[in-house]
Amino acid sequence: MRPVRYLERVPRPELRPHLECLWEIADTRPRVTRPPERIVPDGCPELIVHLRDPFKRSVGGRWRTQPRVFLAGTLSRPWLLRGGRRVLTLGMRFRPGAPTALFPTSMARTRDQEVPLVQLQGLPASRTLWTRLVRARSPESRFAAAEEWLLGRLLEARAPRESARTAVGIILKTRGKVSVDSVAQELGWTRRRLERAFARDLGIGPKLYARIVRLNAVLLTLDAPARRAAVDLALEAGYFDQAHLLRDFRLLAGRRPRSPREADGEMARHFTRPDRLRTLFVGE
Repeated sequence: MRPVRYLERVPRPELRPHLECLWEIADTRPRVTRPPERIVPDGCPELIVHLRDPFKRSVGGRWRTQPRVFLAGTLSRPWLLRGGRRVLTLGMRFRPGAPTALFPTSMARTRDQEVPLVQLQGLPASRTLWTRLVRARSPESRFAAAEEWLLGRLLEARAPRESARTAVGIILKTRGKVSVDSVAQELGWTRRRLERAFARDLGIGPKLYARIVRLNAVLLTLDAPARRAAVDLALEAGYFDQAHLLRDFRLLAGRRPRSPREADGEMARHFTRPDRLRTLFVGE
């Protein structure tokens, strides 16, 4: 049997301000129960399409089947997922704060939620995306179909308005080592104005987003050839001490800092690869 296949594609230039990448995972090996996948928060909402058996998510100790086509809102805590017997799933990974440029909704209602696409775009648009992807016969054709659908949504979107994305860029540039008040001051905003923008465009507050960015910066650092003591990593990343670092990893990643990436799962380990995290911080 062939192993799990994971592919990524850089989106077309028109979509790059809004979309980090498109990805697809496929695994046709017959399994009654697949090992769990731990998804670490990164601030990036995703549009997910399960073309075969949907994944299940652990909610309150029970496994709940995901919708076939949905927007996964910004995560504030790790998700534990499990694939079905047949896996063919396509994901469109948005940049932090980008979905509101395409979908007429506040991200506050999507935080840690799976929102069926039909609730955001209506039945005709949702059916169009599903039909195009089902008819596509290769990963490249599915990626192209997804891009065409997203471009259509972008053309129909409302005129640009004030958003949190400039503030997102500041936090990413500093790798989370910046205070909320400093970000607001740099923008000439009040703290409350900044918090409202984050609630609308990301679904989480700027302080929590900075914590998520800081955690991912540590994940990137842990892959450096010369690994340092945990306390040094904590101080360099902007944590008060090692205990602060361990607490954030427990709450946001659901594991210890030095747990191997491979333990997150056959799919999830790709989401925290060093090259992917570098792309996240560069923001382009």
